[in-house]
Amino acid sequence: MRKIQTTLVVGTGTMGHGFAQVFAMNKFPVCLVDETDPLLKRGQSWIADNLNYMFELKEIKKSQIKSTLDRIQFTTDLRQAAQEVDYVLEAVPENLDLKEKIFQELDAYTRPNAILASNTSSFDINEFSAVMIRPERVIGSHWYHPPQIIPCVEVIPANFTSQETVDITMDFLKRISNVPTRCKSAPGFVGNRIQFAMAAESFAIVEEGLATPEEVDQIVRTSFGFRLGAYGPFQICDQAGVDVYHVIYEYLYNKLKKERF
Repeated sequence: MRKIQTTLVVGTGTMGHGFAQVFAMNKFPVCLVDETDPLLKRGQSWIADNLNYMFELKEIKKSQIKSTLDRIQFTTDLRQAAQEVDYVLEAVPENLDLKEKIFQELDAYTRPNAILASNTSSFDINEFSAVMIRPERVIGSHWYHPPQIIPCVEVIPANFTSQETVDITMDFLKRISNVPTRCKSAPGFVGNRIQFAMAAESFAIVEEGLATPEEVDQIVRTSFGFRLGAYGPFQICDQAGVDVYHVIYEYLYNKLKKERF
């Protein structure tokens, strides 16, 4: 199987600079692209701050700060940066027109076998494949913030994504110590469907006057949120007992009359 050797990140914002940091810390050369020099300088500053903080926490050695930064190139020239890379991760704002434009440009600028991944958190990956000449190399790669810490990456093939693209992407993510999990392309994918359902219920609880936002946060952090690092929802359901869940769902539905229960 072909191995990823060189990387490109498009966008230096909330997630983009973190991707560049992760790739560089794992000894992959990475080019970080954005529209203006001030945006690039901001991204570089954020990466340096993150690395210095990791050094203060004794997570890395001082020498790793310089070696990591040395592996990152910063440029506004997407065409030039895209020509020789194996793997591109798009991390521009969640604007479908902008993302489609970027993918069309990447389709033209990159080598035919370069993998083109999107970090979109909501859009159907088939939206990007539809504007491509070579849709078999397009894939979703949805990380969670902050990417330097959270290991999960949802790997989302589109209808025309090749198995080779999936396999190479999964292998690359494992090599940089992530935990990739494949899922189907659908609005919100898996993690955000669950995460936004919890957020919606939290908003409803505050609106009903049951607790303040601060109280909701504290309850979640110190209860089921505390154990979610070790157990997923199906494992927790098994531990509690599906029969117990069934009784509680019936009670909640009868009392609250909400279809989600």
